[in-house]
Amino acid sequence: MAIKEFEFMHGGVITRLLRKDVPMQLTLVETNSNDSKAVYKLLTQKNNELILYIKYRSKPEQRKKEGYTWIFNFTQNNLKELCSYKDGNFMVALVCGKEEQLNNSEVCLLDKQQVTSSIDIHSKSSQTITVKLQARKGFRVYGTMTVGESIIVPRNKINTIEV
Repeated sequence: MAIKEFEFMHGGVITRLLRKDVPMQLTLVETNSNDSKAVYKLLTQKNNELILYIKYRSKPEQRKKEGYTWIFNFTQNNLKELCSYKDGNFMVALVCGKEEQLNNSEVCLLDKQQVTSSIDIHSKSSQTITVKLQARKGFRVYGTMTVGESIIVPRNKINTIEV
């Protein structure tokens, strides 16, 4: 049976997190293989919990002058899900795929504060997060609520997070 695009994109994020020297338990909380998102719960031996919300785009938008650009849409249902995790520790991993070069895909990892300053998780209408990437620079993140400068996210943030 062939690996689905959804499984491939999410597997890269999960592998990065689980290959750390910190033992973790991973639980799939919610998924729909017809959707581009899934929710996972990570639990460390010290009982630290992290809800990880993963969305992916398999290819960037066509905007060559600005480098690569991915636009992630958060539907009302996505926002309700995020809102249900707001009292705990959660992060959103945005998998920025490069269709022709999947091994060059990257993960833009946003913590709760970065997410809630980019989009309104209480909104009754869809929200978007736009991720831009240029060579040798960090991710530039803009959301529906972004005013002024973009949020700069290091490209290696997924390698440095602690649960």
